[in-house]
Amino acid sequence: MARPTIARRATWYPVIDDRRDSGRRLTAHQAAASIRSARRQPGKVVDAVHVYATTDRDGTPLHIGYVHYAPGYWTGVTDVIDVYEIPTDALTDL
Repeated sequence: MARPTIARRATWYPVIDDRRDSGRRLTAHQAAASIRSARRQPGKVVDAVHVYATTDRDGTPLHIGYVHYAPGYWTGVTDVIDVYEIPTDALTDL
């Protein structure tokens, strides 16, 4: 019998005007899709998208996705950033 696969979870941290929201759990596929979608946005919506390969404090491989929205895209706030923490194993399992 095949072992069931359990999707490893990514964490999404929205940062609005230097206030970080508590992390929200999502699948690695959802996080990767959000980063890819941000890359396709014009410069008037998203002005920076970066992905960094690193490790966490325990040495577990991790990818950090960074999306910075252009000033003026969101109303009522001045700075909006999305930070995604995705376990590397979850990306290679996709």
